[in-house]
Amino acid sequence: MQEIFSENKFKKILDYLGIKKKDKLLVNSNTLNLMIKHKDKALPNKILDILIERITPEGTLLFPTYSWDFCNGSRYDSLKTRSTAGTLSNLSLKNKNFVRSKNPIYSFSVFGKDKNKIANLSHYSCFGLDSPFGYLIKNKGKNLFIDLDYKDALTFVHVAEESAGVNYRYHKIFTGKYTNKNRIKKIENFEMYVRKKDKASATFIDKKFDNKLLKKKALKKIKNDNSIFSVVDVQTAYNLMHEDIKHNKGLIRPILWENRDIYINICNKKVDCSLNEQ
Repeated sequence: MQEIFSENKFKKILDYLGIKKKDKLLVNSNTLNLMIKHKDKALPNKILDILIERITPEGTLLFPTYSWDFCNGSRYDSLKTRSTAGTLSNLSLKNKNFVRSKNPIYSFSVFGKDKNKIANLSHYSCFGLDSPFGYLIKNKGKNLFIDLDYKDALTFVHVAEESAGVNYRYHKIFTGKYTNKNRIKKIENFEMYVRKKDKASATFIDKKFDNKLLKKKALKKIKNDNSIFSVVDVQTAYNLMHEDIKHNKGLIRPILWENRDIYINICNKKVDCSLNEQ
């Protein structure tokens, strides 16, 4: 019989991964899979409460609350637009102790000491170093991944691509209707470093990048009940990705979907072949 999710077990996983009070922590998760596995609809609420308790108001806790509707011409409402980044992120948006950052495409729901600082960051480019991504890079942030291979959701790779100036992406301006938290409506412009469709369908992070992080003690992983939990040192990961891209080392590279099977064969196991699709 499948073991019911245990709050104590999750706390021990956080202990093993080194997640502690006062951390600056971004969380990416696949709680739907855990809910199905453990037959527990309340599981995301339990995880959210544990993370808030662990980080405390002296730390800073972030969830991605991304939405791409603004890119398609839909109005963005800071208080009403739902996140496409999963259950935990939408739960955090409903929590009065969280505030949402300004960017209508790559926003974050934030709790803790620096929540207002992050929420007030006015960054024109989604992946700029003046964004919440940059805040985590500059302030020794951590990225926690719950039942998810970090390579499938390490959005910092796009920050590295932008700062390195890759030839398979370009800056594109999106204009749309924007309603801020004070209910003021405006027409706003934001920029994103998007793929050139003839050169890249996705960004590929080679499984060998794990070894780079492990050598720097910037990655820690644990498997529990066939679920993967890991934490990445954001600053170290960003620096390694930026260096890899600038010097064409090949661990971070673009692929076209027609070449996807080639990379799966290179990886040997499909599960190890990670494609970041943003």
